[in-house]
Amino acid sequence: MRQVKRLLPYVRRYVQMAVYDVLDAEGAEYRKEESGAVVARLSVYGNVSTFSLSTEIQDVGTGLTVSMREPCPGLSAQGEERAVTAVADKVAQYLENELMINRRCFVPDRHYAV
Repeated sequence: MRQVKRLLPYVRRYVQMAVYDVLDAEGAEYRKEESGAVVARLSVYGNVSTFSLSTEIQDVGTGLTVSMREPCPGLSAQGEERAVTAVADKVAQYLENELMINRRCFVPDRHYAV
């Protein structure tokens, strides 16, 4: 089973919300398991596979683990690796965009302070 782990510098709640937002944006079918992992069927680079996404509180942030449960038939080992990496990267990029880049929009300009 292919797997990618990322340590993200955000609280677990934000990472979990990002997982759902990314899956919704991708039009994925998903369900939450008793373990807390989210199992999703989604297309990555045109290949539909089933992934497991889970989060875990770490000392300095949240661990995100993306595993491939059922690869698209005929997908190579390198393709599987690229797919799990792409899913993890989408979640990390979403968080960066929402929490780091877009938050600048909410910082009042000193010249126009009310």
